[in-house]
Order: sequence, then structure tokens, then C-alpha cells
Amino acid sequence: MEEEIDLREYINVIVRRWKWIAGITLVAVITAAIVSFLVLPPVYQAKAGVVIVKSRSEIAFEPKYRTLTEEDIASRRKALEALVRSSSVAAEVIDKLGSTLQPEEREVEALLDIVETTSNGDLIGIKVEGKDPSKIAAIANAWGEAYERYVNELYGGRIQSPEDIQPQVAEARSSYKETEEALARFMGDNQIEALSREIGAKQNTLADYYSTTQMLDRLIADATALRDQLRQGASSARTGNSLSILLLQASSFTLLSPGLPVQLQLSFDEQSILESSVEEQVQELDVLLSVLEARLAGVQARIDERALQQEILQLQEQLEREQARMRELTQARDLAWETYNTLARKEAEVGVASQATDTEVRFAVRAVEPKEPVAPKKKLNIAIAGVLGLMVGVFGAFLVEYFEGWRAEE
Repeated sequence: MEEEIDLREYINVIVRRWKWIAGITLVAVITAAIVSFLVLPPVYQAKAGVVIVKSRSEIAFEPKYRTLTEEDIASRRKALEALVRSSSVAAEVIDKLGSTLQPEEREVEALLDIVETTSNGDLIGIKVEGKDPSKIAAIANAWGEAYERYVNELYGGRIQSPEDIQPQVAEARSSYKETEEALARFMGDNQIEALSREIGAKQNTLADYYSTTQMLDRLIADATALRDQLRQGASSARTGNSLSILLLQASSFTLLSPGLPVQLQLSFDEQSILESSVEEQVQELDVLLSVLEARLAGVQARIDERALQQEILQLQEQLEREQARMRELTQARDLAWETYNTLARKEAEVGVASQATDTEVRFAVRAVEPKEPVAPKKKLNIAIAGVLGLMVGVFGAFLVEYFEGWRAEE
């Protein structure tokens, strides 16, 4: 027999934990309000419209004309709508607005990203979204005017034929392939990585020289101080002085031994060191100081010669030339691609226009500066946050209730 579900238990949990649920819901609502009102920037939308006012009922196909079908008309309207986002229109808008646009907005692709199109019968809508109401209204109006001129010229018979533009497309494609191959050859046979490694190795060597001089200066200062102390007759600390000499000799050996002729012969016979006289300790320190000072003079001479610095500068000059060549080839490749891409689009647009004649559009609806933003939708965000907060609060209440009951059973 199935057990009946007693809803009163669930209601009692909600009643007992109502503060928990209300608190989570309130936090969610407040967070959504703060984000919507203070964090998310307002986004405005400007709308303009272009209407198709003239379209022939016949379409030319050699050697005769035929009447346009509904499918032909729909196809032509679709083509006209697609031409709203033409790179030629975007380029004209950029030329017209000029400094009104930010530097990053003066790229065709960037400007196309903020423009959307809609279609309602013979009316083609142009929507522009952005944070500056006056700017997006100016963009929408400039876009409508540029589109009107472009389409009327395109369909008015004052354009190139596809046969005229195809050689330009082929030439641009060939130029792009040549620049791409030149860049690929350079990338496979350049010295950038090798030069970078060599410069890094020489810079590390130079840094080691400076680090060595600092350590040598410190050892010389410690040895000199200990020698002066011994000469002043501090014989009561002979054992400690002997140990200090051992430590100085060990540090010097560690510093001088890697890859260098070992001129310093250390004796680690601790007993003889401890029993040595002050005069012998002073002599040990004199020998140590002479070796350290000689080594310091040799390292400093290498630094002063500046040969390594000059080699680094020459390598950096070669590296800069290689990198400049790579930038030059990359820019040439990108420019060739942009040229080819623009001409390919132009060829497609001309191909569409060559199938229809005597089409005319008019910029009929000018965009006005929007007063209210279209995003963020503050009330909707707060409502959604409230619902989600309530759901999380109820789930959390039941979860807490479950764990408390489980602990009580234990």
C-alpha cells in the first residue's frame, strides 16, 4: 500500500524557515537590482526604414523577358534586405561619419556587427544598437541614406557587369595567395626563435656577472673585517675566528669553482685551523682576499669591456629586423585578404543586381534619438531573480531541515 504524502509537513518546513527563504529571495532581488541599475550600462536602439517603391514586373533573361513570379519577388526582396549589410554601404557610412565614430568602430566588420535588418513587405528596417543614443541615430540615418544611393545605382544600370569585376577578383585572389605563401616561407625559415634564445642566454650571462660581483664584494668585505679584527688582537675569540675563516673559504670555493680554475686550495682539517695562531689566520685571510680580489677584477673587466652588451644589442637589432619583416608580411597578407574579400562581396552583389532591373528604394523612415534604453530589462531581471531566489530559498530550507533531522537521529 502506497504511503500518502502529507503536505502539512512541507508547509510546516516552509513556515519554520520563512526567514531563511525570505532572506535569500531578498538578497537575490537586491543583487539583481544593483546589477541592473548600477553595473550593466544602458543599451539604446535606433530604427530607420527604407521602402521599395519601384520594381518591374518583368525580369530580363536573354533572349526574352518573362513575368516575375511570387518566388522571384520574394527572392529579390531577400536580396535587397541582404544588401543592407553590404561592406560598400558600411564603408560609405564610415567615410561620412568620420571622427564621430571611435577608432575601433571605423572598421567595416565592427560596424556591421551593430546593425540588424528586418523586413515587412516592402519596408526594410535598419536597427542599430549602442550606448550613445545620438550616435546610433546618426549611424542609422547615414546607413539608410547610403543604402538608398547604393541600391539605386546598383539596380539602375550604372554598375559593372560580373564579367568586368571577375578579373579583379581573380587578381586579388592570386595576390592573396602570393602574400600568404611569402608569409608561410618566412615563418618556416626565420631566426626569431633562435635569436630570442641567444639573447636570453647572453642576458643571463651578463646578469650572472653582476650577481658574482655583488657576492664577491660581500665576501671581500667580510674577510677584510675579520682580518682587521684579528690584527687588533682579539685572540680570546680565536676558535670563533677560525670557524669564520672556514665558512668564508667554503663560500669562496662554492662561488669560484663552477667552470673556473681553482686557485683557492682549501684545507678542511678543522683541527689544524682551530689550533692555528692569529698570525696564521691573518695569512689565510690575506691569501683568500688576494684570490677574491683577483676574481673580482677579472669579472669587472669583462663587464667594463662591454663586449657582451654589444653582442646583445646586435642580436636585438637582428631580432627587430626579423620581427619587422614578419609584421610587414602579415600586414600585406591581411590587406590582400581584405581586398579579395571586398571584391568577392562586390562580385556577389553585382551578380544579384544583374538579374533585375529598374528597382528603386527610398529612405522613408528616419531614425530619431531614442529616449529609453532597450536593455537591460530591469523589471524582468528583478522578477527572474526573485523567482530564482525563492526557489533556492525553499530548496535550502528543506536541505537544512534534512541535515538537522539526520544529526538529531545520530
